[in-house]
Amino acid sequence: MNHLIEATGAPGRLAGDQRAASDGAGRRRRRRDGATLTVTHLRTFDEAAAITDEWRALYRLAARGNPFASPDWLLTWARFFVAESDLDIFAVWRDGTLVGLAPWYIKRRPPLPRRLQLLGSGRHAALTELPQVLTAPGEARSVLRAVVGEWARQPGEWGWLELPIMADQGWFEPEWLAGTAAASSLVEHKSTRATVVLDLPADVTALHAGLKRNLLESTHRARNRLDKTGQSWVITTHEDPADVAATLPVLAGLHAVRARLPGRRKHPDQLAGSLLRLFLGDALHLMAASRQAQILTLDVAGRAVAAQLVLGAPAASYLGLSGMDPEWWQVSPVTLLQLHAAQSAVERGHRAFNLSVGPSVSKLRWSEQISQHPEFVICGPRRSSRLAFTGYRMAAAAASVQRETQRHRIKRKETARAHHAAD
Repeated sequence: MNHLIEATGAPGRLAGDQRAASDGAGRRRRRRDGATLTVTHLRTFDEAAAITDEWRALYRLAARGNPFASPDWLLTWARFFVAESDLDIFAVWRDGTLVGLAPWYIKRRPPLPRRLQLLGSGRHAALTELPQVLTAPGEARSVLRAVVGEWARQPGEWGWLELPIMADQGWFEPEWLAGTAAASSLVEHKSTRATVVLDLPADVTALHAGLKRNLLESTHRARNRLDKTGQSWVITTHEDPADVAATLPVLAGLHAVRARLPGRRKHPDQLAGSLLRLFLGDALHLMAASRQAQILTLDVAGRAVAAQLVLGAPAASYLGLSGMDPEWWQVSPVTLLQLHAAQSAVERGHRAFNLSVGPSVSKLRWSEQISQHPEFVICGPRRSSRLAFTGYRMAAAAASVQRETQRHRIKRKETARAHHAAD
């Protein structure tokens, strides 16, 4: 179904950088009266694949720092984790130009009502840190209003929907809802995803000059300790698709070892499920082919002792999974790999280096700049939806408290064991 917003129009190809530059990336404006805006529903993988070129071009303009909005990542995720019958991607066109894309899918888990989420969200969300509605520069409010309004006209089709909003897209506006949904829906700020971001200078010398002293000292000590082992060592960049595929099992193994490492900050094994590993392999193969992915390894005497996944967005590098052999903990191998990744990002002309979601002491050594991305839940107007949503949120809150309690209990036990061993 195609639903017309304000006037008629036909889908077409995305305009080039000249149109985007005239909009201005930071400028928000209302474009309503007399303008053409059309929402097209893509309900099959073939229909989504048919606009891949336009999707990819919009991604280059609209997701300068977010590799998880790439069609290579999201369509691969969808093929692994979403039934085709649950796919409902919204493509938003203005005067025949693709200006927005909301990669929705329907999540079904009876007895809960149908829920709407973006591709990458939900049960298998461990690897997709920033789900996003793509909006062309200057079109954020118009596109978000269109895609929310489209669902608001079909309140009987869903129980509630989740809408992440990127930091430069503003905040949820109640005026985006229409009809019955506007009068009776419940809008709640669910959470905020926070990433640590380092702005990058034009050259590596300036990068080093701007880094904190303790970080540079840490990497300097790491090199010295590696040299003192008397063994040859090198940082290797694996970026050819075949090389990435061959190195992924190494990364997965080191990542699993790091997750089991006692006495340190807990790192979950994000590749514990075989399906996640298969998905990541296929996604990285596609992304490596267009220079959107690489794996760095620290090799000592020909053996990888640490690995770091780096995803590439159009104007930024984004740190993904990492892993290490605990025997080499004292040489700070992951920090050394991350510095190499930051240097490579500068050399590629990237403007930002994202250290991923979840500020921590180790990330804040790099930068204290936090980019905050809010996420909202819109509960539909039906009474059954509200009752189900209330129960779901209460159960989710209780589960979250239990997880945090368990995490702190484990941390206290490990800290006590570490102190006992030191004594």
